Amino acid sequence: MQRKNFKFMFVFFNDRMRTNIPLNIAYLTASLKNAGFSTCVFDTSFYKEHERISDEKKKEEAGIFMPVDYSSIGMELKEGSLLDDLFAYIDNEAPSIIGFSVFSQAKQQNFRLAKLVKERYPHIPIIMGGVHVNIEPKTVLAFDFVDYICIGEGEEAVVELSERLNNGLSVEGIKNIGHKVDGQLHINPLRPLIEMDKLPYLDYESFAKVHQYGPYRGKLLKMALVEATRTCPFGCSYCGNRIYKPAYDESNHVFRYRHKSPKRWVEEIKFYKENYGVEFLNIADGTYVAQNTQIFEELAPIYKNEVGIPFFCDATVHCINPRKVELLKEMGCVCVNMGLETGSEEYRKKYLNRSMTNEKIIQAFNLVKDSGMEVRSYNIIGLPFQTRKDIFDTIELNRLCNVDSVSMSIFMPYEGTPLREVCIENGLLDPNIEITGDGTTPIITNPHLADEELLGLYNTFAIYVKAPKSVYPQIALAEGHSPESLQLRKKLMDDYL
Repeated sequence: MQRKNFKFMFVFFNDRMRTNIPLNIAYLTASLKNAGFSTCVFDTSFYKEHERISDEKKKEEAGIFMPVDYSSIGMELKEGSLLDDLFAYIDNEAPSIIGFSVFSQAKQQNFRLAKLVKERYPHIPIIMGGVHVNIEPKTVLAFDFVDYICIGEGEEAVVELSERLNNGLSVEGIKNIGHKVDGQLHINPLRPLIEMDKLPYLDYESFAKVHQYGPYRGKLLKMALVEATRTCPFGCSYCGNRIYKPAYDESNHVFRYRHKSPKRWVEEIKFYKENYGVEFLNIADGTYVAQNTQIFEELAPIYKNEVGIPFFCDATVHCINPRKVELLKEMGCVCVNMGLETGSEEYRKKYLNRSMTNEKIIQAFNLVKDSGMEVRSYNIIGLPFQTRKDIFDTIELNRLCNVDSVSMSIFMPYEGTPLREVCIENGLLDPNIEITGDGTTPIITNPHLADEELLGLYNTFAIYVKAPKSVYPQIALAEGHSPESLQLRKKLMDDYL
């Protein structure tokens, strides 16, 4: 059969008031299109019934996000029924298979939609992939409404699966794919990691134009969410980046940090700039600056001469050195985001598997700051056994780093992470509790911090970082949850943030 007659539909589950084209689905649709298959994407973004508007509002009220006027790009919340629209979309598109990319915070919403789809369209196979599927592959595959799963990287696997299904062939033995035979679960080994230069350019055409914009400092810019590297080289205990490693080890493949070549990456960014008017980059890599200095030596001049658009990126303090900072500045980087997480060296080493000293953190932040680029810190509060003093140590470290802004989350005990197991073993977390939200509410029980106190510190953390210490007594009053405390907090934010 002709490949174009086989249509792979994806459900883009987005309930976070986020724009930007999703990297995962955009790579998969591009891979399928390049192989000659048809694709379509149902976008759940901006439905009033399920958008977590309250989470975004909490971040604005805590001074973490700046308010953004999405109506300026024609985005309005949708009043209709997401489920009715999903069914109408399937009726119109008549897909050959439907895919869901599942992350842990929204797994139940994805499962609910998939179950309802399967009940209405039992003849259409459903495949699930994404982070959560890699955490619990057998559990997900065992669901009656799931026909296939994809583990590891999916760009090559979905093409091979589509080819087999399109030709009525057995799916047995497709690496990275799990399937069922007479009710028995079969999960195939993984194929090697994909060489980054072999990845396709992102598929922009499958997404509404509002996703070509992204917020930066309260403004919506023509922004591309892009990727240059994969696989974090570090093993932080609270992060899900390492959950893939055991499966790759079992398949005798090295799970390693890798990157696109400078020439290939610049060509890709030029394509987005020339074809979609991209004026700003959000480099999604959690450890973009972990690439060695020689890579940046090659990359900086060609990026500056052939692309020349500003960007922000993430780094770890271990990876910062004077020459890299010079080259990032030369390229047009305007802000480097780095993790502090907590101000206690002992806690970082004992619980987070992060061994950098406070001195090293301060040096790295100041090195970037002195270059003229902004610095934004990543912080976690409400960690297991953390005290109020520990949080103020984190505030003080931010002050010593002279950060321009803070990003912060109340600890999320992500499934598959070592720190989640610490919480369960110590009775701080019921393992059956669903992990939802975006780090704006407490999930674990902390013996040293009541939820109300933690929420008060969440709401005032950024003010403590930026305001003079003489104002601390007023900020403490603003930690409260009364109308008067809220009014005081708003005034302090206007004065200092």
